[in-house]
Amino acid sequence: MNFEKILVPTDFSESARYALPFAVDLAKKYGAKIHLLHVVEPIAVPVDFAWGTYSYPDIEKQLSGYVENTLDTIVKEDIPKDLTVQQSILHGKSWREIITFAKENELDLIVMATHGLSGFSHALYGSTAEKVIRKAPCPVLTIRHPEVKFEMP
Repeated sequence: MNFEKILVPTDFSESARYALPFAVDLAKKYGAKIHLLHVVEPIAVPVDFAWGTYSYPDIEKQLSGYVENTLDTIVKEDIPKDLTVQQSILHGKSWREIITFAKENELDLIVMATHGLSGFSHALYGSTAEKVIRKAPCPVLTIRHPEVKFEMP
């Protein structure tokens, strides 16, 4: 095995932060480049106009600034300076964007958390990690945070 390009999707959750050192360790071992990716999910528009009006460009601008700053912080605090890191921000459904990014960039490995911020949506839509595992063009290493309880159905 030779991993030259490792994708690390992050939703900024504790689980995603826990998975990052596994990718860093592999990147050191193989001399690989880390591709740190955050996917901004579409903003749900309220159908109840009593909520008032919103300036979606302003919200997207603020969110974009937050995402960039958070990615920069992760790189500065959690990734050694001797590793090469590429940061990317995409917009869309997380699982689809992760898979497309991995294909287009011919990545060798995806390292991601088994659980993220989605919580309740898992019951409705299924896990991002599950979809990535099933459809990814390369191996996927999933990391479960020790505080995430394993539950039998």
